[in-house]
Amino acid sequence: MKFSKPFLLTAIILAALCLRIWTFSSINRLLPLEGLYVDEVTYSMSPFVPGIEGFSRPPGMFIISALLSLMNNVAFSRIMLSLLSLLPALALFLAFGKNRGIWVYICTAGLILSPFMILFGIQLLPAVPAASLIAFALLFLKRGRTVVAGFLAGIAILFRAELVLVPLFLFVFSFRFHLRRWLIFTCFAALAVIPVIILNLCAGAGPVIASNGGENLWLGTDWDLITTPPGMEFEELVSTGISLSGGDTVFLDRALNSISSSPLSWLSMGGRKLLAFFSLPGPGRNLETGWLLRRTWLIILLPLTLLGMSAGTAVILRRKASFWHLTAAAVICSGILSAFIFFPSARFRLVSLPAFWFLAASFIPNRINMKMLIISAASIVIISMIVTYPGMERTGLTSMLAAEHLLNSGKLNESAEYLADAEERGYYGADLFNLRGVLVSLSGNPQEGAVEFEIALGIAPGSPTLWKNYAVSLWANARYEDSIEAARRAVFLNPLLRTQLRPILEHAENL
Repeated sequence: MKFSKPFLLTAIILAALCLRIWTFSSINRLLPLEGLYVDEVTYSMSPFVPGIEGFSRPPGMFIISALLSLMNNVAFSRIMLSLLSLLPALALFLAFGKNRGIWVYICTAGLILSPFMILFGIQLLPAVPAASLIAFALLFLKRGRTVVAGFLAGIAILFRAELVLVPLFLFVFSFRFHLRRWLIFTCFAALAVIPVIILNLCAGAGPVIASNGGENLWLGTDWDLITTPPGMEFEELVSTGISLSGGDTVFLDRALNSISSSPLSWLSMGGRKLLAFFSLPGPGRNLETGWLLRRTWLIILLPLTLLGMSAGTAVILRRKASFWHLTAAAVICSGILSAFIFFPSARFRLVSLPAFWFLAASFIPNRINMKMLIISAASIVIISMIVTYPGMERTGLTSMLAAEHLLNSGKLNESAEYLADAEERGYYGADLFNLRGVLVSLSGNPQEGAVEFEIALGIAPGSPTLWKNYAVSLWANARYEDSIEAARRAVFLNPLLRTQLRPILEHAENL
């Protein structure tokens, strides 16, 4: 039975919409969609952190958040970004409009039905906007519109700063044959980026796009930092006994010291992180990527990503490249190098997926190319099976995030249910006992709450937030002297907590 091409395109679009609706419903039962989680919280806030001059987070995401009035309607913002995740496939389809054979439809379906595009399209993070901009930049490059493509790539850099590496790789790949186009592309990319850099320079933040680069570089130098999601234990790892609000130089100094103290270990670690970039489904530091894909049944679509990455890699290795081919390869290389230097993540790789699929769409199924495709696919499967490291995905983290959101929303019973689910699935750590301490304290049992905080402090004794919570708990138990000591310890670890603990500290001063 033959199907017309319009029918195929309609079926692909309907399937994409249905899968996104299904995922919304499924995820909402696992991680309530009205809440903000981990990086979403900071990306949706002001781009400036008190005490740090200049943009501390990607400025592009701040603009998106402002346009969507994200804080006023989180669910609506998720729907908008989910619809935005359809655009990379649209760009691919338009790019190959003169050759709409069945393979182009397969590539379009592979990109629009990508489980990562669907799952991370729900998150209020910069990966999907950056991927969409890169896809349209490749579309315009294929049509010879280098000026527009360069400017779109520049805007994409304002969402994912590692894309600043694209012009560098592109120069290496194309300086012999495409130097003029590279100059145009780079100059117009710079037009989008330079105003932000000037703003940060004037504000004293330095020549950066986002001032958290040093922190991310430091994270990439230690397995404990990479594998510990933000929380009490991560806070302990970060804490130095002084306020970190003085700028990013604290983290940059740590990173450079760590690299210089053991360069061979850093290179070896980088190699494992580089391989993790190709692993499927891939690491998830702040989200249980694999578990969520399984629970939503999106894991069934994982072979599509394997196909796209394999065919795209085969094209890079075999195809005599035009400028847009080289740009797609540069996007992929920027993601690989970012994983090597910083840390790998399934959602970070999302920015490279349109580049893989654009290259895949130009795949010619001859004998040599098919051989390369099979080799590439087999290599990715092997990497996915053997590459791992402790904490590559922290079991129970999703339930912990849901429990924390529900607690902050005042839904104590529901929060307790998710907390129990996290523990049942194997989550263990200071966050579990801290959250339980808050729950039982709010439920009218401050003595039991204090015990939970003490257990948490036994795991993460350097967490200022834990000491703050413990101080409040001790005060509620009329253990005033102990509460004052705990409050002083919290402020020593993080002076910014002084305002929150002022009532306890002022009481100490009046004694």
